[in-house]
Amino acid sequence: MAFGLVALAITLAGFFSTFDAGILPVLVYVAGTVALLGWLLGRWSSRRKYVRWAIISVHLLQIGVTVLDLVLFSTVTWDAVLGSRLLTLVVIVPLLLSSAGRWFSESRRVTPAGSADALTEA
Repeated sequence: MAFGLVALAITLAGFFSTFDAGILPVLVYVAGTVALLGWLLGRWSSRRKYVRWAIISVHLLQIGVTVLDLVLFSTVTWDAVLGSRLLTLVVIVPLLLSSAGRWFSESRRVTPAGSADALTEA
């Protein structure tokens, strides 16, 4: 989400400095991705399995859109695909590990602030 906000700021700066209409599709894509990730983060504050798979699917969607863009403009190379989405792959790979699966399958234990459990956890 943080990288998406940085990308949105850079894209907005690029658009407003040049007013190039070619930047508008990129701006819509980046804003839509950031909005989707923000909605997912705001909607699911749990550690359930579907949250993990929703995060993975959004990142795979980003890779798919990048590959589609490269295919449409006949510029598909491994360097272009991996270089533009390296951080996305860095997010996906740890989420596919079994330790991430165990973390997302456990429920968060919520304890009241004044309880003895909360004091021993701190």
